Amino acid sequence: MGQALQTLRYPDLYAHLSEQVMKLTGVQLGEKQRSMVESRLHKRIHELGFRNVTEYQAYYESHEKEEIQSIVGLLTTHYTYFFREFAHFEYIAEKVLPELVPIVRQRADKTLLVWSAAVSRGQEAYSLAMFLHHHLKSYGGDIKVKIFGTDVDEQSVKIASNGVYPRKEISEAPLAYLADHWARGTGEISEFVKARAPLRKMVEFETANLLDFRDRLGDRKFDLIFCRNVFIYFSPEQIRSSTEKMIKHLHPHGHFFIGMSESLSGLGFDLKCKGPSVYRFPEKSPAPVVELKKSLPPVTAVPKVIKVFCVDDSSSIHTLLKQILKPDQGFEIVGQAMNGLEAVEKLKKLQNVDVITLDIHMPEMTGIEYLEKHFVPGHPPVVMVSSVSRDQSELPLRTLKLGASDYVEKPALNALQERGEELRAKLKTAVLGRNQSERSLRLEEEFKKKVVISGPERKVRVLASGLAHLKKTAQFLKDLDGNQPPVHILFEGVAGNLPEIARELSFLSGKKVVFTEDVSMKARPGEIRVLDFKKGIHFISKVHAGDRLSVAVLGEWGKQSALELKGLRPAQLLLEDLGGGKGAEHLQHIASDVFPSTSFPFLGSEFFAKGDA
Repeated sequence: MGQALQTLRYPDLYAHLSEQVMKLTGVQLGEKQRSMVESRLHKRIHELGFRNVTEYQAYYESHEKEEIQSIVGLLTTHYTYFFREFAHFEYIAEKVLPELVPIVRQRADKTLLVWSAAVSRGQEAYSLAMFLHHHLKSYGGDIKVKIFGTDVDEQSVKIASNGVYPRKEISEAPLAYLADHWARGTGEISEFVKARAPLRKMVEFETANLLDFRDRLGDRKFDLIFCRNVFIYFSPEQIRSSTEKMIKHLHPHGHFFIGMSESLSGLGFDLKCKGPSVYRFPEKSPAPVVELKKSLPPVTAVPKVIKVFCVDDSSSIHTLLKQILKPDQGFEIVGQAMNGLEAVEKLKKLQNVDVITLDIHMPEMTGIEYLEKHFVPGHPPVVMVSSVSRDQSELPLRTLKLGASDYVEKPALNALQERGEELRAKLKTAVLGRNQSERSLRLEEEFKKKVVISGPERKVRVLASGLAHLKKTAQFLKDLDGNQPPVHILFEGVAGNLPEIARELSFLSGKKVVFTEDVSMKARPGEIRVLDFKKGIHFISKVHAGDRLSVAVLGEWGKQSALELKGLRPAQLLLEDLGGGKGAEHLQHIASDVFPSTSFPFLGSEFFAKGDA
């Protein structure tokens, strides 16, 4: 190792790699980006099995030509996802296609040509392919699509060409556009999806550097060029140079799309901004009148402001939805309800609701009961927003079969904001396609799983409750189904009333709830006991030691009681949402999640089922 240290050529490897990547790609990697460079390089070092930077540097200097390509991919692959910046897709549907279809129809091959100029791992190209294929069907289906994707990173291009993505990624795309374009993988990629042949025929991928691609395109011209979220990493001169080269490949009627946070103003181009970061050449003369062989369909435009009615039993979710669905994002929340029954009454008094968000687990009337009873022709489209994992239960598929347009998984409350763009895209798609019934649930069927808890004798549920929460406790018990572990309900300060509480819960829930003085015996699967809080804590710690433990907590608890609950060391700790995305104060910092209590039964069952995977 000492010899290696003497022969190393680069005193600052991070600076050297940043400089090489900047020369090759134009991506600016200065001192501000150094921490990012270091972080990503450390991942590469561990991936290759080296103990430190010095060992890696010796390897790099003897494999520089090959390794620099891996470094380019490491430092230029940016965060992307399907249907990113959905406003551009809306613009295409409403403004671009009505003008573009007649022009493309005049060509011998009737092919609309698109260049995704910084395609990364292919999500943008496949999103465009799905979107255009969907909307062009309404123009008669005679227009074909060809999308050319390029990226500077060879590894990213390989991933794009392969067309395989985690199921989670594709589930975040609007369901209306997925159609039958994707199939579930098999064997090692069974939790992935793969693009089917018809979709793959619409796209092709190639490695190309935006700073120098003269030999890659020849004289090809495109109707749409996408170069989004790249220029934020370029210097003004690099932006000017690469844009000048790219727009030489843009048809006179074409559109040039850049990232929503990017701009070409002040760079001297003969381009006009026509939409949200959408540019095109100015018209030199009136556009020629094209005689149409087929009449164009009426354009279905998304309302300027979409009116949303939100149904959820969590006040915190309502608060967060207000943050996500704002007028400056094109939304207005015109009403709220805490359950299905309340929604029915409030909707009678509201007019012009464009779309509804609907939870599954709610008191009084669940989301599924609402769809079964009230989703009739003429009802506004519904997008489910639920804590039920999309593939871990039959419930999400059931809501889609009952007519819901789409589904958004509700994560922990403090992360809901991250779902904002997905939710907005799905709401807009639901409104845009409200008169279109064509949808495929094939992929949903392929990934559908039933929550099955195996080995319930090695697992245990605990619900920390109180007299003020008897109705919630009874609802919790009602919603437990299937093969369940034993359930212990802990009440504090009411030891003398426990037999009566057990009888009341039995009556309210329809389940057999027992109280027994003898807590020396381990409870059996499916058995439901009410216990004194302190005795119950001691019993569970002793008799159920080693069992997989899920604890759910209703309401607020004092510091000492919270300490005793912590002492159980639960693998899952669920707190009831008490507003603002917060649960019991003294347990907040160790909680797994904070949710409305109606979600507790499913979340616990899902937790136990995943523990078997």
